[in-house]
Amino acid sequence: MQLRTTAIRNRTPSPPPARNWAKFALWAMIGVTTLSVTLYSEVPLLHQAKERAYLGAMPFLIVPHIACGIFALLSGPLQFSTRLRQRHLQFHRLLGRVYVSSVLVAAPLAMVLSNQHHDRRAIHFVVANCCQASTWLIATAAAFLTARNGHIQQHKEWMVRSYAVTLTFVGTRVLQPLPAWNRHSEAGFAMEIIMITFLAILVPDIAFHWRQLTTRRLRSGAAIPSMKDQMRERRGVEKSVSAASGDSANLNM
Repeated sequence: MQLRTTAIRNRTPSPPPARNWAKFALWAMIGVTTLSVTLYSEVPLLHQAKERAYLGAMPFLIVPHIACGIFALLSGPLQFSTRLRQRHLQFHRLLGRVYVSSVLVAAPLAMVLSNQHHDRRAIHFVVANCCQASTWLIATAAAFLTARNGHIQQHKEWMVRSYAVTLTFVGTRVLQPLPAWNRHSEAGFAMEIIMITFLAILVPDIAFHWRQLTTRRLRSGAAIPSMKDQMRERRGVEKSVSAASGDSANLNM
């Protein structure tokens, strides 16, 4: 009986079905948008002579940036898998360290490449990429430090922010198949990068505090009884039990 009670106590409660479906729908949407960006935005660039010349000019910068960025993008679903984290904690930690290392490589290279690829007079584009890469670095470093210091809940929140910034690569390109989206100037595209990076931090914070934003906190006096009231109520219950036990004993006599 004791073993059964311990097993029930240690059993991790499964999330509700609605939450599972929402999580599945979110990852499916991320996968579809990433695939569409790859097919409609990135692959056609490989057929342009200008882009092929640019890719061949600095392979020592471009190849590590692309490889580390792809790994950071694809490792997200594994990092957020509750089942994998519970069953294979060491693998989760190893994957997290590799994710952090990938960001530490990809983000600084993004700053360097933005300055090399575009006109030096278009400083707004360089600033936008530096803001994006700096936010990526800060969020990832915060996720790593909170995990190392044992603040698991804060680690989860910062990891969500970090991966949301990772997805800005997709967010800034997902609407490129639309002709109207490509009519803006380079300054407009730089502003879009900054706005999407800002949303990558803001939207998770709203999700984290949605309950506090949508529900009113009850007053402490009305919601939670004081310690004296709790002790008084407990004594009253004990007296009632003792009196009931005495009455039953008298009846038996």
